[in-house]
Amino acid sequence: MLSQAPLLGFITASNTSHDRHNTVLYSPPKQKNSLFKHGDSFSAATMAARSVKFGHTLQFGDSQVAQPVPVNLTASPNKAAAQNPFSVAVPPPEKVAEEQFPLKPPNELKQLFQKNQAIVYALNIRTFGAHDDNKDGHISPELGESGTFRSAIPKLDELKDLGVNCIHLLPINPIGEKQRLGEAGSLYAPSDLHSINPEFGTLEDAKAFVQAAHQRGIKVMVDVPSCASTDLAEQHPELIKRDENGNPRVPTTWKDIQMFDNGPEVQAYYEPFFSLMANKVGVDGFRCDVARARDQAFWKHFTSKYSDKAWLAESYCEEDQSPLQNIPRDTPEKFLTHGFDSIYGQFHIFPGMTNANEYRDYLLSSHAMFERAGVLRDNPPKSFIGSFLTHDDPSLMGKGGALMCILSSGLMTTQPYTNPYILDGFTTGFKGDFDIFRFSPRPTGNDPEIGRFMKQMLDLRKAYEPIFSQGTFIPIPTKGGANNQIIAFARQTPVEEMGKSNQPPKTLLIVANKDVNADESATLMIPGLKENQPLKNLAPDYGGLSWMKASNNRLDVKLSPGRFYVFEINTPDLGKKLASYSGN
Repeated sequence: MLSQAPLLGFITASNTSHDRHNTVLYSPPKQKNSLFKHGDSFSAATMAARSVKFGHTLQFGDSQVAQPVPVNLTASPNKAAAQNPFSVAVPPPEKVAEEQFPLKPPNELKQLFQKNQAIVYALNIRTFGAHDDNKDGHISPELGESGTFRSAIPKLDELKDLGVNCIHLLPINPIGEKQRLGEAGSLYAPSDLHSINPEFGTLEDAKAFVQAAHQRGIKVMVDVPSCASTDLAEQHPELIKRDENGNPRVPTTWKDIQMFDNGPEVQAYYEPFFSLMANKVGVDGFRCDVARARDQAFWKHFTSKYSDKAWLAESYCEEDQSPLQNIPRDTPEKFLTHGFDSIYGQFHIFPGMTNANEYRDYLLSSHAMFERAGVLRDNPPKSFIGSFLTHDDPSLMGKGGALMCILSSGLMTTQPYTNPYILDGFTTGFKGDFDIFRFSPRPTGNDPEIGRFMKQMLDLRKAYEPIFSQGTFIPIPTKGGANNQIIAFARQTPVEEMGKSNQPPKTLLIVANKDVNADESATLMIPGLKENQPLKNLAPDYGGLSWMKASNNRLDVKLSPGRFYVFEINTPDLGKKLASYSGN
């Protein structure tokens, strides 16, 4: 489990910021004083802070390589602070008034999230179940062609075959009529949170869909809308947040919705929603849209009341302020300490990351956030979803084509503390925007190789369970490669599993070229690697030819564009050896 397995981290310079949503990668308050010294042990929060401040690397001729610094990411930060004057103390979680609800045993979906074993597939019933019966290229609801719960059921076998065990069901409530966007209206502009959208079917139809998913071993997580349609706002003006002039607060560019206020009235309005979905529809969890729009008292109430359910917050990373008008700043660690099991990873910005270090440092800084929140010490393990593409994002096909989709699939199935997340249409290379506004056919592209790669990677992930879900994460230092595009890390048998057999821990090496347009080279520093190490790629083959050469303690690679590889290597002491690595 992530709460038990120590994690060796190696940090280098990356004062990373991203334009999307005007967010920045969070780092704790920076400390003064001296540099990292080889052999020092720090909390992850300290490392994230100081790597940004000092930006240290080792110099190898005209190339740079990260100075490896060992850190046990499961150690108590407060204990580390007592031992090390440069450690960053973890602030206590925000206090919220406790309500007395009986603690329920976690259901199967919650346990999947806690073990990083959820394979999530996001879909819109309106398009997923659509069928163009007259073959005119349009979906006509008056002809019964728009998707419903019943028409979606036969397609669940496809998800089971892919390896999916959880559906993220986009909102299924009735949609407002006034100021609606698109002829069908946004799924996130509900006119009523207390009933099922009749365009999708009846309550019995919704129950039948969930039951059909359960029969296939697939759990269902339903979306929780965060805002009110204009219709709902007019029906319940007392629930709407207003500015100093009494005008309703509307998020930037969202003209069809208004913001709910916070307080007991809004909480009371949501009570029938959660009861309907949990007790009648029978869902296994909740995906909470724009979770920061509700205060922590609201979420603490419902996550405690439905403590057996899985909880996923649409929350990405710490922000100094929200870039969206009338939306509060995002503070994901507060959700993780107030009942949520998982948050969104900031992976939708992966194509815009300029180099491999930014990706690696984001993984490490995010684990530092988990440590700050204390969740790895005091609560069940928390996680990301591998949200390289969501319904809010432009298709990855426009950011590198099928190679970018395949590369993203490889990373989300092998990177640490991640539950893979697949948007409907992704596995076929759908090129358009995901439609939540119109009566549209199911999103489909012309690149089935993406789906084949994803399925084989999910099979590989299962075959090497629990290494990919809960194993130790070891970033691999690299040198050479002027563009710094080679991603390299290892996953190793979880520490708690090592004593269960006489076998040495398995080490899986992941190597990828982030650049989908050009060959890239680097030398990977892998203490303990032998020159006779067989290199058999466990990942599906695709793309151009690459070159690799194993030597003692190193691996030289030249990878073709967007290539992704997984190798099992005989380096059982890799973590220990990297902890004392000198860069030679």
